[in-house]
Parts: sequence; structure tokens; C-alpha cells
Amino acid sequence: MKVALVHDWLRVNAGSEKVVSDMLEEYKDEKVTVYTLFDHLSPEDRKAILNNTRVRTSLLQYLPKVYRYYRYLLPVMPAFIRSFRLSNYDLILSSSHAVAKGFRRNRNIPHVCYCHTPMRYAWDLYEDYHSDTRSLKALMYKLCIPAIRNWDFRTSRNVDFFIANSENVKRRIETNYGRTARVIYPPVRVNEFALSEQKRKDVYLCLGRFVPYKKIDIVIKAFREMPDKKLLLVGDGYDAPKIAKLLQHVPNVTWLGFKDDKELIRLMQEAKACIFAAKEDFGIMCVEAQACGTPVLALDHGGYQETVIDGVTGYLFSEQTVESIKGVIRKFEAAPLTDHRAIRRNAERFSAGRFREELNAYVRECMAYFIKEKLVNERAYSIR
Repeated sequence: MKVALVHDWLRVNAGSEKVVSDMLEEYKDEKVTVYTLFDHLSPEDRKAILNNTRVRTSLLQYLPKVYRYYRYLLPVMPAFIRSFRLSNYDLILSSSHAVAKGFRRNRNIPHVCYCHTPMRYAWDLYEDYHSDTRSLKALMYKLCIPAIRNWDFRTSRNVDFFIANSENVKRRIETNYGRTARVIYPPVRVNEFALSEQKRKDVYLCLGRFVPYKKIDIVIKAFREMPDKKLLLVGDGYDAPKIAKLLQHVPNVTWLGFKDDKELIRLMQEAKACIFAAKEDFGIMCVEAQACGTPVLALDHGGYQETVIDGVTGYLFSEQTVESIKGVIRKFEAAPLTDHRAIRRNAERFSAGRFREELNAYVRECMAYFIKEKLVNERAYSIR
């Protein structure tokens, strides 16, 4: 079977790229080609994700250092994704959080879209992404977003079958696109993020990309008002200068920068709890922390409502505010969650093996339905 796998872009080994990796693992015995706007993975990440799979890129690949400013190219990305003309395939899978589902469609080939989220910056999280932008950039997005939303809605009709990465995303697909979706939770490497029942250090951990919607600044401000509590920050991103400035004169918060998986796992295993303040579609890192047996303090929103058992594997807090974060830390200090095995068991529900099994079964179901409908339509046309 010949399979085309369309992904928005390949820049770092993050959550959506790990989904691509497991999709390729599931279809490793098929002839798969990956299509993406640009590929700027490190050699290590490319091997881990793609494992020598053939990759075709758009002309964006040839723009100098496009990985630094690609965010500003959102208004023209639809044109570049439509440059892919996919034919002679038996199946098209798209892994989409931005524009991947909008390629030029061949109606004779079934298209199954694994939707990580309807485009966040155009729909639900517009304010979270752009509230801190400078006036010129804000004006550009205000002018472009209506057209991008319209394009995003129209290209949802390009999809035969939607897969949502959570019940949260399923609801947003229904709201924004008027389409139904099957929920298949993304793969979490629970075998790599091993259980640790050791005595934890007296330190909290906050990790993730430094972008506005992650709300890492609020976590820092909360710890600034709790000088007796220690916080480790792990991550990097285009918000790093703002974070660095905020960290001045906050001695109880230490920024460790980017860490590879081996070091990240060690830090998770040593932390007394991990803090997640973003509005996440699913939140893979939150599950990875629980796989280590580490309790989590997470926003009562979106994917965290599906991955955290409040009072057992972590505590949920209600608002993205300093007071709400301080409140959940006080709650955790008063009633620590130390059943590390129970926390680990919760994470095991989201294993990579379970993902591949559910994906394969649903794609087979979709292909059978597509072929049946195609035959019915052809017979109806011939009768006319």
C-alpha cells in the first residue's frame, strides 16, 4: 500500500512529531512518503522521527533560516501546502495543527486527518497567542485571521475522516468545523518515562516551550511571591528574552534551558510535582510526568481534564492567575500525593502501543467505508 503522510512542518521533536513517528512505525511495512512545508530537524531528531522515510518539502525549505521566522508566514502557508499534488496513493494521512489538511485533494483517495487541534491562533486561543504582540504584528494578524479562518473551515471539507487527539479537540472540531471525529489519544512513551518511587527533592518543575500561551510567566510570578519554594524551569523558545528578564532577582527559580530526554526524565523523577499552566489540547508532557510517578499541578482545562485524576494523580487549579497557582501549591503542600504507582497506572492508559493499535483499526474501518461509498456512488451514477 502506498501512503502519503502530510505534516505541517518538521522543526523539533515535539508532541505532534512524536505522533508522526508512531504513524510511521505503524506503517513501516508500507511505502510511505512524508510531505511537509519544511524540514529543519537535527540529524538525531530526523533519525528518531523519520527513520529514513522519504520526505518531500515545499519551496519554503529553500528560504534562508525559515525556521526562525516561519510563524510570520502563516498567511501564505495555504498556498505552499496546496503545492503538494498527491496522486497514485492508496491512503493519505494528515497530521495537522495548522495547515496540513489543506493540500490539493484527489477525491479518489481517502483522507484521514489526525487533528491535534483546529488552528489555535485562528480560533480558540487567538488572544493567548497574540495578546503580547507589538502593534504592527497585531494589526497584520487582525487583517489576516478572518481569511485564514475561512480557509481553515473550507479545507475541513477536504477531510473524509477526522481523528481528534482528545475529547476536548473533538468538541472544538464540532464547534469550528461542524464535523464529527473519533478520539484516539496520542502516543506517550510511558516505557521510557519510567516509574520512580525514590524520595523526591524539595523542588517543583515547570517545563515546556517558551511561548505566550504556555503562561510560564505566571508560574514564575507565583514563585516570586513564595520565596521559600524552589522552582526549576526547563525549556526554551522565542519568549526566552522575556522570561530571562522576569527571572532577574528571583533566586528561588532556576532556568536550566533545553534538556534532552534522558536529563528531562531524571528531573521529572526527582521533582516533588510538575506544574502545567497552559490551555493544552492534550498535554503529552503532563502524562510523561505521571508515567514517572510524579504528581502534577495542572490547569482545569482541555486535555488535562482527561489525563489528570484530581486528588489522585495531581491537583487541578481553576485559573491562569498567580493566586490560583499559589493556591494549588498550598493545597499540595498540605496534602501531598505520594502513591507513585497509582500515578503511573493512570499514565499507562496512553501508551504508544495502544495508539498504533487504535489508529490501524480505525484507518482500516475508514478505508472500507470509503471504498463502499465510492462503489455505491459509481453504481448510482451508472443507473442515471
